[in-house]
Amino acid sequence: MKKIVVIIIAFIVSLPLLAQMQQGYVKTKGRLASNGTRIAGTRLSGATVSIRGGNTVTSGSNGTFSLSLSNSSYYLQNVQKQGYVLIDPDVLSRQYAYSKNPVVLVMEAPGKQADDRLALERKIRRKLEDQLRQKEDEIESLKEQHIVSEEEYRRQLQEIYAQQENNKKLISEMAERYSTIDFDEVDEFNLRISNLILNGKLAEADSLLNTKGDIHVRAAQLRQHQEANAQAEEKLKISQKKLEKSKVQTQRELEDLARDCYSKFEIFKIQHQNDSAAYYIEYRASLDTTNVEWGLDAGKFFEKYMARYTDAEQLFTRCINVLLLKDSMNSSSVAECYEALASLYSSEGKLDEALKYYENGYNICRTLFGEYHSSVVSSIANIANIYRKKGEYEKSVELLNRAISVTENIKDFSLVNKAKLLGNVGNLYNSKNQHSKALDYYYKAITILDSCKSAFPMEVITAYANIGHTYYELGNYEIALEWDNKAYELIKNVLGDSHPEMATILSNIGGVYLKQKQLEKSLENMEKSVEIDILTYGRQSPKLIIDYNNIGMVQYTAGLYEDALTYYDKALELCSKHLPNNHPFVAVIYSNKGNSCIEISGQEDSALDYFNKALKLRIDKFGEKNSSVAMVYGNMAKAYLKKGNKEMAKFCYVKAIEIFKETLGADHPNTISVQKALDKMK
Repeated sequence: MKKIVVIIIAFIVSLPLLAQMQQGYVKTKGRLASNGTRIAGTRLSGATVSIRGGNTVTSGSNGTFSLSLSNSSYYLQNVQKQGYVLIDPDVLSRQYAYSKNPVVLVMEAPGKQADDRLALERKIRRKLEDQLRQKEDEIESLKEQHIVSEEEYRRQLQEIYAQQENNKKLISEMAERYSTIDFDEVDEFNLRISNLILNGKLAEADSLLNTKGDIHVRAAQLRQHQEANAQAEEKLKISQKKLEKSKVQTQRELEDLARDCYSKFEIFKIQHQNDSAAYYIEYRASLDTTNVEWGLDAGKFFEKYMARYTDAEQLFTRCINVLLLKDSMNSSSVAECYEALASLYSSEGKLDEALKYYENGYNICRTLFGEYHSSVVSSIANIANIYRKKGEYEKSVELLNRAISVTENIKDFSLVNKAKLLGNVGNLYNSKNQHSKALDYYYKAITILDSCKSAFPMEVITAYANIGHTYYELGNYEIALEWDNKAYELIKNVLGDSHPEMATILSNIGGVYLKQKQLEKSLENMEKSVEIDILTYGRQSPKLIIDYNNIGMVQYTAGLYEDALTYYDKALELCSKHLPNNHPFVAVIYSNKGNSCIEISGQEDSALDYFNKALKLRIDKFGEKNSSVAMVYGNMAKAYLKKGNKEMAKFCYVKAIEIFKETLGADHPNTISVQKALDKMK
């Protein structure tokens, strides 16, 4: 009996020492051939895979590996193979649970990945060009047969050309998405759907999706099954085995329906039917309100394409609440939700709210990954950017220096991310009017990006634009134009004439021409910028606030003050829809309206009214000692002079000089200019 007891005790004690073995393999991605068939990926040997706080293994000749797990859940620490990178870097921040199914890790050579993306862009572009020619021929035929009028003929041509221009942005997005798909994991039906969409056969894709039945009927069936499941759980007589089988089937139906909703979404998005696209991406999210990924996808589309900020905020908040109920608050998914909300609030000028959520995301990343991780660096940089926008430059400097210090302890820190960090420092010095220091950091970023083959052109474009803007601030307009044109050519050659970034750089170029008094060129570039933003985001987008303000400034400079006021009013109308009343840019437009009113006889009181509004907003936002406040005082002095009130004009000039000296220095051009105006009065 004693021997038996000893044996049993020994067995029980040894149980915790038995580790679960998680199987997996490393491979290249499966590809979609030009004929629609699948080209299987290749297993990769010699890849090292490690788990956080655990062991490191190397994949064998057939790409397989086995990880020894001490817990049922785990995080991957690193996946490396010389000459390859992970297709989905998020695998390093995703929590895994032990499974009998193998973990599949997909890697690819960076050059091959870039080639795949370019090939997809070329394929999609050619298909869309073929469709354009076909539509042109159809319209020409209708005209020749006198089926459509000359006016209708021109209208239809303009419509398809507008759609074709906007396709360039969609081409880039689709190429990015499809170049990262592992088609080994895609079933035959969805393989056919992907092939049809990539070949521009949208009607066939839609028809094939419809062979499964009406999506609403299927959704109704899904809900019936879900309700049946709920009833089944309440009925103890139903066997657990039958219930589990039904759940599995229902989940498959849900995932299948969700995939089809997303395909519908893509079809309508490609055709610039954003309302229909929004319907299906939102419909997918409504199928399972606990699915955080679907909620985030819908919210980001609402924010970026529809300017539905309230709806986006509700979806992001719902995702956070879902994770809270799941007791998953310290996860990378929550950090992503916080970042989405923070970015939204930052765009709306709600800087305190943005700061709160960026800090929440930072705390999660630090808990998950420790102090020395690229996600932590990104979080610190985001927080620093908010402090920069708030005008708290010393705090921003402190945080950016900390971020740089953290990168020194991260092995193989991304060069692209390092360049972005240097760009952030440059932005900070620009905000402090220390433009020479800003240029030093921008040039360092350019040097790194030029040496980094994995850099996407967007990072280079941003660096070029930053340098151009800095020379603009320095008054070196010819050099500013050189850098802006570099960015313009890169956008045109890589992203296309109608990419949203093209609107931004055209606006920058228009601003340079405005300073050079080349008003026709300035207006031409500004109007092109507006056209692209309207095509991409619609006529009610907040993107147009800056566009309309810029055109107003051109009209003001041209002496067309009434026209300038019209555009400022358009900008203010959009501000009322999208921005809080105390947003800094509202003050900018009020100030610009005041300047226009000064030039219109009898509108001095209106000018002062707008200047007072701008002054209150800026003092409330930045305090009395801020250069933007001084600028308003200087403008108010001009209005008082025109009214003949020299006493108030002198008071405003003195206030402006005091603030400029304290914030910019006595030798700054702004200080000198206002001092000269005051001396002229004397």
